[in-house]
Amino acid sequence: MKKVLICPLNWGLGHATRCIPIAREFQQQGYEVDFASDGGPLEFLRMEFPMARFHQLPGYGVTYPTTNFIFNIGRRMIRLLQVVRDEHRIIQKIASDEAYDIVVSDNRYGCYSTISYNIFITHQVNIMTPGNVLDPAVNAINHRFIRKYDVCWIPDFEVPPGLSGDLGHDHPLTHAVYIGPVSRLVPSDTSIKYKLTAVLSGPEPQRSKLENEIRDQFAGLPYPTALVGGVVLSHEKKLSTGDMDYFPFLTSQELNKVMAQSEIIVCRGGYTTIMDLLALGKKAICIPTPGQPEQEYLTQIYDDRGCFLRQEQGNIDLNKALKEIEGYSGFQGNIQSGLLTRAVAMISQRQG
Repeated sequence: MKKVLICPLNWGLGHATRCIPIAREFQQQGYEVDFASDGGPLEFLRMEFPMARFHQLPGYGVTYPTTNFIFNIGRRMIRLLQVVRDEHRIIQKIASDEAYDIVVSDNRYGCYSTISYNIFITHQVNIMTPGNVLDPAVNAINHRFIRKYDVCWIPDFEVPPGLSGDLGHDHPLTHAVYIGPVSRLVPSDTSIKYKLTAVLSGPEPQRSKLENEIRDQFAGLPYPTALVGGVVLSHEKKLSTGDMDYFPFLTSQELNKVMAQSEIIVCRGGYTTIMDLLALGKKAICIPTPGQPEQEYLTQIYDDRGCFLRQEQGNIDLNKALKEIEGYSGFQGNIQSGLLTRAVAMISQRQG
């Protein structure tokens, strides 16, 4: 049995959660799948794949204390480059010691090996910066790192704008393969229990700031609501307060059930969330993480298209949103494109 090591970035849970269907596909095609990461994503994947082996990687340690993207990333740049070097050294040793045939990196730039077939997963082939002034320089570096891998998998449709718009299209990478949108969630025919369910994610302290604002908003609503904190390492138990059910964390199966029972989802505007909303066909109120240009861009284009309503952290008004969202359609589509199955099969053929 050939072995795959999957390495998601610890930047909230989005990178880890979208690796679940990729890991399942490798397993279905006969691979043994293990994981390497750090923090919440590593603990989350232990719950989802209890029979897998897990390897510890150094953390990038990025937080969003301000709304300035350049400051948030720039102040940690030396640390980030050091982590990339360290994780490459660690992965090189792990791949050699454990004989991994394939290393899959979801946005971890140092997770590749000279003795394995290396796959880089990203929807941000083109990284956006505030005002787009630094885009050419940033993407020259981004593309240079991605070219170290044998193939770049983009979880989107090839025909633009796809789901990712300019982020995942019109790029110079000749080894890019579109694997279609991926999601761990599946639609479910179930009765509606909650008017609104908020699913939180992303870096601190912005995640906690959003949770506090959502709690204040939910307290004034005469509807049943649910709040999923998205904190894997939390020791809090499920708490119900008035009309709001609170879950510090839910497994994929539990989250699927709660979201399926919800009429409207309140969430961040990250790309993994967009793919999950497509999978479930739900309407949503999307709130971008302050200082994260990718989410600013995605939430704006989907608001402009009439798919998801956009509101901004610090100015959330759910009563107003519930009136306006009637004019939004959500997504209606089929996420099961078969592209991921074919992409894994192509790797299998190359591996002999």
